[in-house]
Amino acid sequence: MMYDTDPGLTDDFRQAMRRVASTVNVITICVNGEPMGITATAMSSLAMDPPSLLVCINQAAALHGSLQDVSHFGVNVLHRDQEHLARMFADRSQHHLRFASGWEVGGDRPPRLADAQAFLTCRRIDHHQFGTHSIFIGVVEEVRVRDEVDPLIYLNGAYGSAR
Repeated sequence: MMYDTDPGLTDDFRQAMRRVASTVNVITICVNGEPMGITATAMSSLAMDPPSLLVCINQAAALHGSLQDVSHFGVNVLHRDQEHLARMFADRSQHHLRFASGWEVGGDRPPRLADAQAFLTCRRIDHHQFGTHSIFIGVVEEVRVRDEVDPLIYLNGAYGSAR
C-alpha cells in the first residue's frame, strides 16, 4: 500500500521523533552458521503474557531478508560504554569486524554480546510489512541482564546516556 505523504509532515514527524529517546540495540541472527547483526532503535516490549517484543527493520537492510526466514533472533541492548558497537553495526564497511570479540557465537542461535545491558533470545512468530519497514514479533525464550543499569540511548541524532 502506498501513502501520499506531505513532505512537510514527514519533516515534522522526523523532528518529533528526534525528541524521543530510544535504547540502542544490536539485533542478531545466525544463518547457516554465519552471524549477522544490525543496529536498531525501533524495539519495544509487546506483552507480558506471553513475554514478547517487536523490532522494526528497514526492508533495505541486508539483514531483513534473512530475518524473515530464521526461527530466532537476538536483541542485544547496548550499555553506555558500547557506542563503538552501535556505530560498527550501522556501518556496512565494518561487516568483517562485527563479531571479532566479546560475542558468544555458535550453531544457529543468535549471537549474544557477553556484556550487553540485556540480551533476549526471541522465537520469531510473525512479521508484517508497513511502509519502508517490517515489524518482527518475537516470543522471549531467554533473558540475561547486566547488573549495572546504564543503557546507550539515541536522542536528537546523537548517542548518550540516561544518566
